[in-house]
Amino acid sequence: MEQKRGPGRPARGEKAHTPKDRPERVPMSQGTRLHATKKEGYQRYWAKEGPSCPGALDKMKAAWWEFALDEGGRKITVPAGNGDTHYLMEIEQKYYDEDIAAQQARNIDATTANAQRLGEDEYVPMGQKSVVEREII
Repeated sequence: MEQKRGPGRPARGEKAHTPKDRPERVPMSQGTRLHATKKEGYQRYWAKEGPSCPGALDKMKAAWWEFALDEGGRKITVPAGNGDTHYLMEIEQKYYDEDIAAQQARNIDATTANAQRLGEDEYVPMGQKSVVEREII
């Protein structure tokens, strides 16, 4: 038996809502991520502190990361569950860039050391003279 369509009810296959009837779609994954506005000249990072990761903020403060503050001068925080809290931390971009360059240098040195142990017939990526090229991207 075919169901009759009432007034204002869309036919089967038609959209139940038109775009003007609905707010903009927000993907499910967006609600679970931590978002923060960008700050010119700074790099920001959400750090978790609490029973599951004690001392994390102390390590960041020792590396010159500072708490990001809201307009009222309060630390920006978000509960993380299980007694933990996410704190928005920030550092000047020049210090962040120094840290990344040092990390890249360590990675290149480690990869170079591993590549030196390779034999003559080992794989070398196309377009490269050796397994490791020292240019930092």
